[in-house]
Amino acid sequence: MRKFRSTLSRLFHLGHDQDDPEMIDETIRSGISVGGTNLWVLFFAILIASIGLNVNSTAVIIGAMLISPLMGPIVGVGYGAGVKDLQLIRLSLRNLGVFVAISLSTATLYFLLTPLTDAQSELLARTSPTLWDVLIAFFGGAVGMIGATRRYSSNVVPGVAIATALMPPLCTAGYGIATGNLHYFGGAFYLFTINSVFIGFASLLVVKLLHLPERGEINDTTRHRTRIVIGIVVVATAVPSAFLAYDLVVQKVFEQTANRVVQSIDSDKRYVLLGREISVQEQRVLLTIGGEGQLDEIRAEVERQFVANGYEGVNVSVRHIGSEKFDVTLLKQELQQQVFSNTLKELQDSIALTRNLENEIKLLKAGREDQERLIKEIAAQYPEARRITVGNGSKAQRGTAKTEIAMIATLTVDQPVSAQERTRLLAWLKARYADQAIELVVTEERPPTPPAKKSRAKH
Repeated sequence: MRKFRSTLSRLFHLGHDQDDPEMIDETIRSGISVGGTNLWVLFFAILIASIGLNVNSTAVIIGAMLISPLMGPIVGVGYGAGVKDLQLIRLSLRNLGVFVAISLSTATLYFLLTPLTDAQSELLARTSPTLWDVLIAFFGGAVGMIGATRRYSSNVVPGVAIATALMPPLCTAGYGIATGNLHYFGGAFYLFTINSVFIGFASLLVVKLLHLPERGEINDTTRHRTRIVIGIVVVATAVPSAFLAYDLVVQKVFEQTANRVVQSIDSDKRYVLLGREISVQEQRVLLTIGGEGQLDEIRAEVERQFVANGYEGVNVSVRHIGSEKFDVTLLKQELQQQVFSNTLKELQDSIALTRNLENEIKLLKAGREDQERLIKEIAAQYPEARRITVGNGSKAQRGTAKTEIAMIATLTVDQPVSAQERTRLLAWLKARYADQAIELVVTEERPPTPPAKKSRAKH
């Protein structure tokens, strides 16, 4: 058991590739800065995110999240609390306030000027935060802080920037201000608050876990007061999201139940279900049918199934296509909306697939052009090479199933190449392709000896 614990401790130990504490401190403090580069990057990132929300482009929104500097001050607050640096906490909070003010102002101005005023799905998705957003922000903040303390850079920070979205909620809040919609503003700004608080809280816990050295001294009264403030802020931020998550679960369960009930009615061969309208908030179901079924009988069956699933008092309405009160125009509109939605989804999927294929073609073309340049460069350095072949391949070690992509360069020469020349060429290739494994193969192939000329005998 002790050996098992020792193995687990060694596997999960974070000190293997942890950076020097001074470098960690310098990196985090550099991300807090408000002036210069960070301010311009923030300004353009807000515009990019606002445009992405406005035209409902997920790719554009992700791009804005990747370049946003908003994570810096938030991580700075958590780091400052962890190392007991009150001055750093105040600086981070002040700079975060400046960032938020600039972001809201820029987004509001954009949405006041844009001719596209409809709220798209990407924008609406940022108006109803729940407990799951709390969990995402907390775990994302923890991963982000671990990544920031590593000696070598990784893809952790970009992934955290995408998962714990900070920029889109602020842009959505700006949209709420521009349109006078307090519901959008409140929901979006609450989502931003959730992300900020729990990223900072997770950063604080990671700093304590890594035992980073303290940068300041505070007395017991201040320490106790700080813990109380942190606890109040964390609880006050999380509790409303728990209630919103409960409402969301209740709504989703009702929606799933309603779909199951409607599906069972649709399987009856006596009539055809032409349309459905399910209101989750009002717990109301409206069915449009055609065929021989009796309206009262169908309504009673739907109500019975809802009661069997634990829902009493659901408002069930059934209308028949042959009824005098039936509105054919409304049915046409519903069918047209359904067809339009399906067609739009298929079109969006086709566009996304086309873009992916175009990107793959561009990458393949760029790779081929790069290989052609590489061949010319090697030929210029080694004119004695008879044949040069370069390309990408899979590399694996004997006894393991793990493979990696490697750049393979093969030279065929007439004369042997010295070990020094091989080392030099390999070092040059590794410098040129720093993020890729390199395999160099040099083979010797002497040119064929021409046949000797036969001498003619003199007669």
